[in-house]
Amino acid sequence: MVKIADVIFLARPMLLIPVWTVYLHYMAQCHADSYIVLAPGRPAIMHLGALTLIFAGSYILNQIFDIDSDRINDKLFLLPRKIISVPLAWALYISLTAAGVIMAAFMEPRILLAVIMIVLLGILYSTPVIRLKDRPLAGLAANAAGYGLLIPWIAAWNCPERPVGKFAIPYFLAIAAGYVLTTIPDRDGDAATGKRTVAVIFGARGALWSALAFTIAAGGTSVWTGNIELALTAAITAVFCVYSLLSFSRKIVMLACKLPILLLTILAAIHYPAYAAILLLTYFFTRLYYIKRFGIIYPRLD
Repeated sequence: MVKIADVIFLARPMLLIPVWTVYLHYMAQCHADSYIVLAPGRPAIMHLGALTLIFAGSYILNQIFDIDSDRINDKLFLLPRKIISVPLAWALYISLTAAGVIMAAFMEPRILLAVIMIVLLGILYSTPVIRLKDRPLAGLAANAAGYGLLIPWIAAWNCPERPVGKFAIPYFLAIAAGYVLTTIPDRDGDAATGKRTVAVIFGARGALWSALAFTIAAGGTSVWTGNIELALTAAITAVFCVYSLLSFSRKIVMLACKLPILLLTILAAIHYPAYAAILLLTYFFTRLYYIKRFGIIYPRLD
């Protein structure tokens, strides 16, 4: 029987954290005179609301078309195990996407445009025939553009002194590095179902080298734009990428996959203490859900 919790976690709340983190961290760079902001203002909350709905819908769409590979990789059990039906998943995707677009329609035209572009990227990324996620470079570009350009573009509405341009480049490159790293754990399942991800095409080591290159570029451009926090995050991630290449320990590789967004999330939470509370609640209820529903520990670093 489908439970409300199943519907909520089909939208993968833990994957919404990168969306919130990139937005808040970009916006925080505009508050150099006030390092800690108790909570974002009303426009930012509206932006985050629309982004949450849109990305939640995109994650559901992605799962609809990934049922076979998710079954092989033994993850995201709700659709592979038929706990939630495909028709219900489609209904949820359409409802969330429509709600996000309608919400954005009451904002500035550029916000609505960015939201529509994210919706289109989500469709192009997951749906058959085009399916950008199965095209290594196109999938990489789609992720980096969606998270690293369009989210900062929306966040920049709050800080005209940091318009999207050179200030978004470090985020674009950092997201590219993170995306490449995430293709490594799913390499076997993706290869078995004919997917052509970076890790499938270039191998795990090739993916690590690519991630290291993007990470170094992200660090360099962060220094150039004065984003010292992102530069520090890139430097630490680069160390783990190098260590992964030398030791090729699965545990270190998995940590390297999750480290960039983890560090950036911690920094965003320092800037916005209210965000820290949201993170803790998201983590706690996700952990509780997966233990009670499937008897597994998720999320975890190893």
